[in-house]
Amino acid sequence: MEKFFKRSVLSALVVGIVAGSALTVVPSAEASGFFEDSSINGALNVWMRDRTRGDVDANGNDTSKVPNLDHGSLYLSVDFNSGYVADTVGLDLNVYSTFDLWQNASPDHEMNFWGVDNPYDMEPTNRSGCDSAWDSGCNDNGAAFQTAAFKFKFGDAVTAKLGYFQPSVPTAMGVNWSFAAGTYTGGEIGANLGNLALGLVVADEYRAPWFKDSYEFRTGTGSSAEDAGTAYSLGGRYTFDNGLLLDAAYAALTDGDRKNAHVKVKYTTADGWYLSPQLYVVDDDNQYDSTAYQLAFISAKSYGQYSVRAEATYTAADSSDTRGNVGNMAYRLTEVYGGSNGAYDIWWNNRSDFNHDGELGFFGSVARDFSDLGAQGFSAGVNGVYAFGAKSDQAGIDELVEYSGSAFLNYAIQGGALKGANFGMYYTYYVNDSNAGNWAPYSNAFQDETDLKVTLTIPFSVK
Repeated sequence: MEKFFKRSVLSALVVGIVAGSALTVVPSAEASGFFEDSSINGALNVWMRDRTRGDVDANGNDTSKVPNLDHGSLYLSVDFNSGYVADTVGLDLNVYSTFDLWQNASPDHEMNFWGVDNPYDMEPTNRSGCDSAWDSGCNDNGAAFQTAAFKFKFGDAVTAKLGYFQPSVPTAMGVNWSFAAGTYTGGEIGANLGNLALGLVVADEYRAPWFKDSYEFRTGTGSSAEDAGTAYSLGGRYTFDNGLLLDAAYAALTDGDRKNAHVKVKYTTADGWYLSPQLYVVDDDNQYDSTAYQLAFISAKSYGQYSVRAEATYTAADSSDTRGNVGNMAYRLTEVYGGSNGAYDIWWNNRSDFNHDGELGFFGSVARDFSDLGAQGFSAGVNGVYAFGAKSDQAGIDELVEYSGSAFLNYAIQGGALKGANFGMYYTYYVNDSNAGNWAPYSNAFQDETDLKVTLTIPFSVK
């Protein structure tokens, strides 16, 4: 079977010729919408991070923390969104460039390009010039595209994309994020039929935003992982007349065993409580002894200047690992991180994913907007997580009990040369109370950490 990428490129060339011809043959009033309705925007982002991580010694005692991430990175992005030729065909383009001002620890910090080929082989590229994927200098300053896709609309009901894109229709397929989004190679089509929205997504390659080159989907991890073919997803959202939304989607691979599905219910009560019970499912015989799943509950409400969140998850992920490692569940079509991603709503920003087999996690957050006190644009808050319940069969290994707390502030600059820019600080203190080392036997857990992130985002508009 020919690679879907080749078919996509051929189709894109055909569409490009048609679109280019349309600019010359359709009436000027119809063709001019391509440029007149277009926009060009971008942002310069600064990201500084200082993360330290501990471990345990042979007796299970905590060791001193050492630098894990220590870098300052610049991130520039430019986004072009066209109007439509004949109210039918348009083009979306986004390019971004990254550069490390300093980099003194692990190179996989995600805010610059990691100087390796893909998340499976992790072979240093000729561009990076490094000897090992884990050399602190194995980064690759440069540029890449986030989006390069033709977009279509057919009346008010049907839309489509073709090229390098991020899914926008109902789907189980999502993307990784840094200051840019991950990129699928393929296409999508969506239909809006009153209260019902439907989506089909098909892709044969993916690229997380910290890699420069796209790669195929594979089953398993490491260089021995096998090609899993083309990814596809079917999804739908139905909004009832009372505002309750039901979101369901399924995704799979043509040559791989892995399958994903989710069901989400979303509703806002009359007094303003947002409530969302959710179910995520991953079936993968290579990774799990039985179908893995995660139950989640999300709630949020605003009280004047205050915003509160209360959330919880429970994970079942029985590992097939014969070494006795405790499994974890990540909602994506590939086992390896960065190989793809799923349409996952949980984001606690407290370091751990809190997603091991048998683990129950609770999250709470309170934030305040201080504009009523004359501090326009300033907000701050605290949040935290407590999780427990994952247990190892290995003798002498404690139950995984992990907890963390974070404090954060944001300031939207109100005047001067940086008016419209946003400054943020986010500090997390994370504790792993078990005597397990990093990554084993708890397969997605590490030891105690501190993590400071400082960001500055400066948006701009050309048109």
